[in-house]
Formats: sequence, structure tokens, C-alpha cells
Amino acid sequence: MSSAVSPKKFLNDPIDAVSELISGLLIQYPNTIRKLANHNVILSSDISYDKVNILSGGGSGHEPSHAGWIGKGMLTGAILGGIFASPSVASILAAIRAVTQVNQGKGCLLVVKNYTGDRLNFGMACELANAEGRKCSMVVVADDSALERKKGVTGARGVAGTVLVH
Repeated sequence: MSSAVSPKKFLNDPIDAVSELISGLLIQYPNTIRKLANHNVILSSDISYDKVNILSGGGSGHEPSHAGWIGKGMLTGAILGGIFASPSVASILAAIRAVTQVNQGKGCLLVVKNYTGDRLNFGMACELANAEGRKCSMVVVADDSALERKKGVTGARGVAGTVLVH
């Protein structure tokens, strides 16, 4: 009898999972999305400053959230963190800069799940963007079906509810 454990996921290497996800999406949708250089950020190929652009993101591992929701009438872009890890402030701010203009345009809205890291990093990036003269607001989604509202310190995390907001 073999003692080998059967794999539970299709991954070449967990370290490369996010970059491979992004590469796959770019191959599948070459005319509708693009990757922001030096960041794990995917943006719509059609960005207009005449409307409020909507960005979301968080730790990878919840696919198709968030990158799977980019499209007309949905998200303008997604900021991907590592597996179950919030994206960096630098990547979030880079995404905000890509979809906003200084002291003009409609700005952007950040849709954030109720994870501590996401709240901190998206909140900091939002403040930095506003300090640069970019219109940026943030909404935290804490509606979820997986956790009771009063469970733990943070309560509902917002994974299920965020899908409806996207």
C-alpha cells in the first residue's frame, strides 16, 4: 500500500500560484484585461476616468474572486495578494493610481472584505491616494454566510457577500 498523499489542488508550485493564475487569465482574456507592471494587479483594458472605477482584491485562493469579476458593469481591476494574504499597500496604491487622475475624474471605490489585513492595507492605500489628490473611497463588506456575525473577534468576513457587491 502506498503512503503517498493524493494532491487536493492542481498547482505546479504553490509559490508560483498567483503569477500562474494571472498568466492564465491574460491568455484567456487578452483583449479585455491587462497586468499592471511589477504588481499582482489585473485591470480592465478599458479604463475611463469619467466614471467611478471599482477595485477590489485580497488574498488569492478564493478564485474566481477577485480577478474573475473584472468586466463591463463590474470591477475595473483586482489586486491579488498571496495565498490567503492581503495585497501590499504598494500594489493597492499602484492600482488606484492606474484608474484615477490627480484632482480630476470621478475617482475610485475600493470594495474590501472584513479581513484585518485587507482593512489595514486598503485603508492605508486609500488615505495615501487621497493625500495625492486622487478621489478614493472604501466600503467594507462584512456580510457572509460562512460565519456567524458574532463569531470570533472580527465576525463575518464578507467573502460571500462581496461577490454580490462586485
